[in-house]
Amino acid sequence: MFRIADYIKRTSKFIFKYKFTILSLSYIILIAFIPIRFAFSIPMLFLAISFLPILNILAKTKYTFILTFLLAFILTFNAYFAFILKSDVSLEIMASIFETHLTEAVSMMRNIWLPAIITLTISTALLYFAEKELRESKLSIKLSIGYLLIYLFLFLPYLCYKRIKWMEEEELFKEAPIRVIQDKVNLYAPILYGNIFTIMAYQDEMAKLKEFTNQENKVLPKGIILNDSTQTPQKIYLIIGESAYRKHFSLYGYQVKTTPFLDSLSINDTTQIKYYSGIAAAPFTRNALRIALSFASTRDLEPFYKNKNLINMANDAGYQTFWISNQGNSGIQDSYLGYLSASTTYAIFTKGGYLANDDFDLIPILDSVHNKIDKQFFIIHLVGSHNNYSDRYDETDKQAIPGDNSLKTHYDRSIHHTDRVLNKIYDTMQQDSTAIFYYFSDHGEIIGRGHGPWKNGVAQFDIPLITIEKNTDKLNTIVNKYVDPETKLINNSSTTLILAEILGYYIPQKYIEQAIEDGKYVRHADQSYSLYSDVKEDVE
Repeated sequence: MFRIADYIKRTSKFIFKYKFTILSLSYIILIAFIPIRFAFSIPMLFLAISFLPILNILAKTKYTFILTFLLAFILTFNAYFAFILKSDVSLEIMASIFETHLTEAVSMMRNIWLPAIITLTISTALLYFAEKELRESKLSIKLSIGYLLIYLFLFLPYLCYKRIKWMEEEELFKEAPIRVIQDKVNLYAPILYGNIFTIMAYQDEMAKLKEFTNQENKVLPKGIILNDSTQTPQKIYLIIGESAYRKHFSLYGYQVKTTPFLDSLSINDTTQIKYYSGIAAAPFTRNALRIALSFASTRDLEPFYKNKNLINMANDAGYQTFWISNQGNSGIQDSYLGYLSASTTYAIFTKGGYLANDDFDLIPILDSVHNKIDKQFFIIHLVGSHNNYSDRYDETDKQAIPGDNSLKTHYDRSIHHTDRVLNKIYDTMQQDSTAIFYYFSDHGEIIGRGHGPWKNGVAQFDIPLITIEKNTDKLNTIVNKYVDPETKLINNSSTTLILAEILGYYIPQKYIEQAIEDGKYVRHADQSYSLYSDVKEDVE
């Protein structure tokens, strides 16, 4: 009995002496295990243990507070995704962060800045006091460095190698080594090490993008050719919505009158307007649009780099091309959207971008460049219903949709606001002799949660796809060819092929069939893809 009591006493004394160290490691274990739903994982345990030698090295080295604070920031960053989004930080998430301009970041941080500061303060305090405890411990720096070297250069590489072998990705590794390593490190060591490799993979991806920026090297897929004799519309309006969930459009049967303009068209002229049950290729703007506006697909992104994109094709077909955006020009030289917008004849961004302007501010820009002589192709990128929803509407929308200040009501008002913007674009279109109006959202929205990190949550993939024709009659015949005959769904990944045919390009049947097959899939934040039909209704 005495021995047990003595053991308990010594254990209690040890725990008390290193309480902050234990709390710090427990905190890291939580961050690591929440995204995998606390499934038993030896790699995750070794990941957590690897932070002990890091803290010990910091504790026994002078002037390391800045490094401690940086580590606390990294933990806070990962903690947000783990505790709030139940996710680790994937390449797609990291890329979206890098390509988000300041005003958008401010908008998204508005409701979480206080918890973030509190969490960062707690994280910093935990690490600081843990290091203070370890400063007096007998654990040597040499032993700590030895463990880290074994972990980083033997244990982790071995796990990654075994995973690559098991998944038969040896050839893929030869083609994209950094991307494959990032995927595996993020699987087994997402915190810190995964973050570092994710940043490296993003930089490698951007380097690859720059390598293929020379438009002269781009070619069309074999068999797709431009027929100059084909009659094409004078104007094409490609309107890209943001975070629009089609099941909150009254046009699609939603009980709240969120789309009165589109509703009126569908009632008064069913031959002019058509609407389809769309699905997004990806739940992030950057991936969704690089797929929608190029020959890339949900299962193969390489054509984005190698082939001409939709804008290149419009240029070749004799159209003036315009990128008119309310989402800011941050990262224009480095991001996929920047690359696409740079392909146009004119790229115009609202001053201030994102928060500083309403989507209605795009209309004067459109009207200023619109003329009755030239063939013109307008890509109009809205801010739409991106959170915060309460920033996306005005008093007119509030009066049209009265009620409480719930997120659902705010969201419905933002959809109503987009409907009014679409009405204004439609009014401009009435000046044209022949015109095509083609609207889809980049992705959907899980109202109150957002979009992106989750593989489930079907609302982030369910989007509107709406077409309007003026004095033409072939657009919807073309669109219908890309509707899955079984599910009656159409993926926005088919946009390039559809509009290419409108532009006068001949599209062989094999590409149509391939588009329907690829359209059954969606691409996730971790760059994997799955059947849309396998996406569950709710985020788990």
